[in-house]
Amino acid sequence: MQNQYSRRLAIIHWLTLILFIAAFYFGHELDETEQAAAKFGLYPYHFLLGDAVLVLTLLRAYFIRKDGKPAPIAGGSPLANKVSTGIHHLLYVLLIAVPASGMIMLNTTGLLVAFQSHDVSKMPDLEEFAIHEIHATLIFILIATIALHVLAALHHQFILKDGLMSRMSLFGKRD
Repeated sequence: MQNQYSRRLAIIHWLTLILFIAAFYFGHELDETEQAAAKFGLYPYHFLLGDAVLVLTLLRAYFIRKDGKPAPIAGGSPLANKVSTGIHHLLYVLLIAVPASGMIMLNTTGLLVAFQSHDVSKMPDLEEFAIHEIHATLIFILIATIALHVLAALHHQFILKDGLMSRMSLFGKRD
C-alpha cells in the first residue's frame, strides 16, 4: 500500500485550495460592491475560478480511483478513520455543490441574460433569489469543513506527530 498521494493528486489538492480562495475573494468582493458596472467586471473572474475548482475536483476524484490513495494512518481509531472519510466525502460533495449552485444561479436569475446582452442594466438583484442564499450557505459549510480538515491535519502534524501531512506534500520522494 502506498504512503503518499500521487504527485498529480497533491498538485490538484493545493491548486484547488488556491483557486477556491481566489473564487471566495471575488465572491466576497461581489457581495461588497454596490456599483453594477463594477460587479459586471468581477463576475467573469468568479465564474472562471469556480468552474476551475469544479473541474479540478472532478479530476481529483478520477485520479484517486486511478492512482489510489494511502491507507488510513496506522494506530488511528476506527471512529476517527470514519470521521476522516466522512469529512473527505463532504469536501468533495461541497466542492461540486458550490459551483453547481453558482451555475444554477447564473442560469435561473437573469444574470446570464445580462452577460449575453452585455447590458449592465439587466443585472438582477441576486439577494431576491433563494439560490443566492443556498449558494452562500454551501460556501459557509464548505469553509467550516475546510477548517475542520486543516485543524485535523495540524493535530496530526503537531500533536500526534505521525507524518500525515507528508502524504499530501508536493516535495519529497514518492512511493
